[in-house]
Amino acid sequence: MKTIKYNILTAATGITFVLFMLALSSCKKGIGMPENDPTPQDTTLKVSSLSNTTLRYGDTLIIKGSNFSATAISNTVTIDGVVATLQSAIATELKVIVPAVGAVNGEVKIKTGNQTVSGGNITYVPDVFVAGSQDNGAGPLATYWKNSIAVKLSTEESALSSIFINGNDVYAAGWERTNNLQLANYWKNGTKTTLGTGASAANSISVNGKGVHVGGWELVNGPDVPRYWKNGTGTTINVFDPIISNTVTGNGSCNGVYTSGNNVCAVGSYRNSQGRFSPWEFTNGVLPANTIPNNDKHCFANAVFLSGSDLYVVGYQQSPTTALPMATIWKNGTAATLTAGTVSVGVLNAVFVAGNDVYVAGYEQEDYYHVGPTFAKYWKNGVAVKLSTTSSSATGIAVFGNDVYVSGWENNGSYNVAKYWKNGVPVNLGNAVLNSSGNAIVVR
Repeated sequence: MKTIKYNILTAATGITFVLFMLALSSCKKGIGMPENDPTPQDTTLKVSSLSNTTLRYGDTLIIKGSNFSATAISNTVTIDGVVATLQSAIATELKVIVPAVGAVNGEVKIKTGNQTVSGGNITYVPDVFVAGSQDNGAGPLATYWKNSIAVKLSTEESALSSIFINGNDVYAAGWERTNNLQLANYWKNGTKTTLGTGASAANSISVNGKGVHVGGWELVNGPDVPRYWKNGTGTTINVFDPIISNTVTGNGSCNGVYTSGNNVCAVGSYRNSQGRFSPWEFTNGVLPANTIPNNDKHCFANAVFLSGSDLYVVGYQQSPTTALPMATIWKNGTAATLTAGTVSVGVLNAVFVAGNDVYVAGYEQEDYYHVGPTFAKYWKNGVAVKLSTTSSSATGIAVFGNDVYVSGWENNGSYNVAKYWKNGVPVNLGNAVLNSSGNAIVVR
């Protein structure tokens, strides 16, 4: 019986040992040697949602998805091809600041590593800036409107003639009366820079990598002369007069400045050797300026636009037979008139080129001999669009997508009221019981 007990004990001990070893082996597997997951990890770049699909410049857009890089600079987000600034990044979420898209609709794309994915389309709502003046009962005050909300830049008698948006910066140019002296100024985000030392005004402003470019006029040793200020330093513009084959410096004004990349174009008018005003243009500050071919009557250049290698200048010239104003476009020096200069007279104040389409804005007096009112109009490729049936004028034009924006003013029977038209539909800006004017427009 002892032998049997021993064998039973030995067998039990052996079984216990085997069970212990099996358990130990199982523990080691679980702790130090995990089994491979047969399911491969999904590393595909994906977008699951956008926080909003209707956006403005400067809004924050949150993009949710998977497999973004947690290192912000390793992700690139574009909207309609324009790069957006990344605020933050984690593997499942990107936050970006909406740039100036330049189109009404835009596709959101995300690139991480060598993968690119579409996040869908957004609707971009542009900001509309109109510069001009609003009377306060004592006189005009320099004012611009952003999305119909007025921003007053001065408490002195003043007005704005031009506006330019560069990123987050708002530049506006015009004049302000100080100690009874009217001086050319521009304002950057509300901070004023005085340009003139004698009586003067700034008519146009544009900004590029080379700096702040302003055109206007200033009284210098007697007459008012065309002036061009670059980063606050003024230059008097002299013009080559082909009538006498010599350079002329004298009475006139710089009315339009336009930048395209590194190119700076300016236009205006000067009194030539025969006593008539003639249009001129220069590019990149090269003086003397060149006279734009004209009909040897009074001719005025009011605005300029450079599209590729084509230079468009608009204004008006007197009819050689009636001496009445004819709204005129010069493309690379070749003139085309939009009004007859007989019963109907016209003036162009602004130009904008979008693709193959040329848009100009101004006014037309359809019944000159009966002293009829002027009407705000714009022309697309020479075809007129009448914006008002009461006394009015168009002063600026911008095209955004398929939408045409025109600034100006319209008389309500008692006062001129600043406004803009979007595709012909008016938006009132100024006070209805005090004079105001919209003198320029930018859409971002």
